[in-house]
Amino acid sequence: MSDSVSFNLPFGLEKDGKTYRTGRMHLATTGDELNIQAAEETGMNSRYRDILLLAAVIDDLDGFKPDRTDIEGLFEADFLYLQMLYRQLNGAEGSSIETQCPDCHHKYSITLSNLYEDMSTYEKKEAR
Repeated sequence: MSDSVSFNLPFGLEKDGKTYRTGRMHLATTGDELNIQAAEETGMNSRYRDILLLAAVIDDLDGFKPDRTDIEGLFEADFLYLQMLYRQLNGAEGSSIETQCPDCHHKYSITLSNLYEDMSTYEKKEAR
């Protein structure tokens, strides 16, 4: 298993007039977890814990290291995607999702880290 994984956010972080989507996340270390547990802000709020943890393990997002406030500014779909990716990378969930084509009913697996690789699906279509 690799110690990091690349990802593409479905919507991206909007910051300073730019959209940031492509990043890398590293496998969590014991130190990452301990630093989060030691943070007073965490308390009993698991959502806040996840924000701090993602800020610790995301090494790059289109050329910069996101911090806590950047993670808080993510769209919910991106935040949930990163939580699932974190769990997959750190062994908490399976590495793929089973799905089926609604038209031909062909069954196949999608690796979570590649889920949003082809962003053309999410581009706005112009009205005809």
